[in-house]
Amino acid sequence: MPAPKSENTSTGKAFALFAAAALLAISGILLLVVDTGRPASRAALPTPSASSTDTSEVQPDPASSPTPSPQDTAVPDESPAVSVPPKAAKTARQFATAWASHDASPGQDTSFSDAGRRAAAYATADLAAQLRDPGDRSTRLWQQWVADKTRVTCAVDRVAAPDGAPVPTTSRAFVRVLYTCTAYSAGQQPTRSPDQLALEMHLAPSGAWRVGALVNA
Repeated sequence: MPAPKSENTSTGKAFALFAAAALLAISGILLLVVDTGRPASRAALPTPSASSTDTSEVQPDPASSPTPSPQDTAVPDESPAVSVPPKAAKTARQFATAWASHDASPGQDTSFSDAGRRAAAYATADLAAQLRDPGDRSTRLWQQWVADKTRVTCAVDRVAAPDGAPVPTTSRAFVRVLYTCTAYSAGQQPTRSPDQLALEMHLAPSGAWRVGALVNA
């Protein structure tokens, strides 16, 4: 016997609802899979900060690099050394050698004034008169030299302008003479000692340079 029409209708509705629910569930799953597979939006991507940027590979632009100015690259000028006039230096050498050399052996110098007289040949007239007088130069030292037959020879090491001295002019110059003296005494080993003289040089009317004063004497 066939089922009643009302029962068949209810069963058909239930089946239709069940199929619709299943279709919605499948559609939701597909949408979820598709959504999770999309790449992230550009707005969501993190932007690197300036502190995290690697600058080790960044090369400077030559066109933007500053060009050193002449003031930045110039080497500071060095003040030229003060030079002594050659003729003045020669006279200073001769004076120092004569002034500092002595010979107390028999038949030679009789006092320090002998060296002064030799040095006077390279001095102005006023200074020459002073050099011939031994002044306060030690008499006792000379007597010791006579007893030991001491002979002193001196050699000039260098002639230069004293530190802080005025620049030489055409008529005056300051000169420092550095020299080494060797003393020979009977029965003793020679002794060497460095010494120096600071001299004020004057140009004489004759055109020759002369020592006008011993600055440190």
